[in-house]
Amino acid sequence: MKSLDPKRSFVRHSALMAALLSALSWFAVAANGISVTPAFGGQILGYDVDPTGSEGVLSEFVDQPDGSVLAATETFSQSTGQIVSVVAKTETHDDFDTVGVFGKIGLVLHQHNGQNSYLTMNPVEANNFTGMWNPPIKPSYQLGSISANQGTARVAAYQFSFTAGNTYVFRSNIKRNTFGPQISLQPIINVDEFLFPQIALDTKTNQAVLADSQGCPEPVCVMSIALVNLSTGNIVEFTNNLGVGTVNGLAVDPATGIACTTTLIDQGVEFYNLATRSGFEVQIPNAGSALQSGLYVAFDSVHKMFLISQYSSTGDPNNPQPRIYVYDEAGVLQETITGLQRIPVSPNSIALNPNSRIGFVPVIVEPIHEALELQSFSY
Repeated sequence: MKSLDPKRSFVRHSALMAALLSALSWFAVAANGISVTPAFGGQILGYDVDPTGSEGVLSEFVDQPDGSVLAATETFSQSTGQIVSVVAKTETHDDFDTVGVFGKIGLVLHQHNGQNSYLTMNPVEANNFTGMWNPPIKPSYQLGSISANQGTARVAAYQFSFTAGNTYVFRSNIKRNTFGPQISLQPIINVDEFLFPQIALDTKTNQAVLADSQGCPEPVCVMSIALVNLSTGNIVEFTNNLGVGTVNGLAVDPATGIACTTTLIDQGVEFYNLATRSGFEVQIPNAGSALQSGLYVAFDSVHKMFLISQYSSTGDPNNPQPRIYVYDEAGVLQETITGLQRIPVSPNSIALNPNSRIGFVPVIVEPIHEALELQSFSY
């Protein structure tokens, strides 16, 4: 998820069922028009919202004429989009990158002199850094992805190393700054499959849920799922021959054990019952090319919905007309959000406040092709 230079990392059933979805199950909902512009007009480097609160957090950077970088982290109002507070600002060569909000705790990566530290805001509405999170990163390893928040400070995360060709998964409580055992994925790594997978946390079973493929056409690049017991280290890997190509997104409902993924080549949306290790696939609406595949998957734990972003509903990069689709856990499309401005072609977070039924995604501004705003939508 984060490279050593995160400032540049922003810029990596059947046909019958599909027909039924198209005919019966969805309606369009427009974006709500609220936008968030960073205080210093810079490019956004990470963002999220407090899922039970009123504020969000973002980081930005501006390359300055003298070669220095203006870097800042700010909080904003979810209801108006206005910046509430500049939490931190530097004009050196530092970087800030908002990793996410976990429970009510904001987590921000601060990079100073090539060294990474993780600052916490407990809660986001404190509008200040209040502590640190200290993951035990091994030499030559770097922190990969952290599972998206589900209203809890408990997460699953991993660190990986290209040099060692290995990945370690671990659990953490960000609020308490505590960590579980490091569990090697070496037994299931196949070339680069499961070296840097998508990750989610099933808090009910204490399992990290991983999804990955080798990213190429079938049959060798069908998606695999791995369940990692975060206490014992036991790993169970399975595939239902669903989903072809790169895995773009993953989210899990820990209350029901239902997981949802998206895949690039077949533009699939896959639903799994993790207890029975069974699943099915539907094709995302307006499919037709890799540009039209589903991207990030977010989970609304209040309304039991999966929200999926799509870079283009047209297949035309000059007129992409992005969409966000809202699915229930039976794979039935409930809503389609339209009226969005251009979003990144790679998966980027859908930041959700389920209680308010609002979300935020980036806006790519052309011709400079930079993420200079966040746009809000209702669902």
